Amino acid sequence: MVIAREQPDRPVVAVVGGIGATTAMLHRYATVIEDLAGLSTRVIPTDYGLHAVRLDVDIVFLARTSPERMQRVRDLAAGLPIITDQDTTAIALTAALLTTLSRAGRAPHDSSIVITSAHTMPTLCELVLMAGIGDITTWNPVDAFTFPLPRIASGADAVVNLVGSGGRFAWSRHAAPAVIVPDTGRDPLLALPGLLLAFARHPDARLTIDIQHACALALAAGTPAGEQVPRRPDHPLVERIADAATLALHPQGSPR
Repeated sequence: MVIAREQPDRPVVAVVGGIGATTAMLHRYATVIEDLAGLSTRVIPTDYGLHAVRLDVDIVFLARTSPERMQRVRDLAAGLPIITDQDTTAIALTAALLTTLSRAGRAPHDSSIVITSAHTMPTLCELVLMAGIGDITTWNPVDAFTFPLPRIASGADAVVNLVGSGGRFAWSRHAAPAVIVPDTGRDPLLALPGLLLAFARHPDARLTIDIQHACALALAAGTPAGEQVPRRPDHPLVERIADAATLALHPQGSPR
């Protein structure tokens, strides 16, 4: 089933769900995209429905899917820009990391971080490297017996905990080192409207690590005091992200 929420003359974003996505979640994404980016949306609860609409949508946003199904969507949506919730979450986590290090007086190149379960979000390591972090250690729960996480993280400036906020690998937010935990209800949405707006303005654009890095810097710059990232996207943040993505698409001195 495809649910269209379109306005004439507006680019259309297909909001596509993978196995882990609920219809309510997809409609929430669609509402944010419409309200803040001013784009039309089509909610497609499963990527198997994408073949029916791929010719008349402009951008695909994919939520909660596996790498295998991601490749299926790429095949079905050939020629269209694709953004995933992992892409936008990686932007938010990198922004949170940069904010945390800056407030601790730590320069990225002098900082040491640990990323737990890094394999679940491969883009994050690449993005953190792009941000100039000098020392990155990855850790997985299977390493816990031989290399306990507290020991591995004892000298780190920050831990990005992709294992999650609960369970036996939970870590107090008030402990040292600083801990950054994904907020699945917030993080995928922070950069999304601005990124989609930039892509709508530049139909030939494709997401690159340079664009993600630019968005992470913009998100960090727009973070209020006392927060790791903004609590929610708003119109000023959307324009900040869109401008950053556009500058990354067209570096100074290059033709637009």
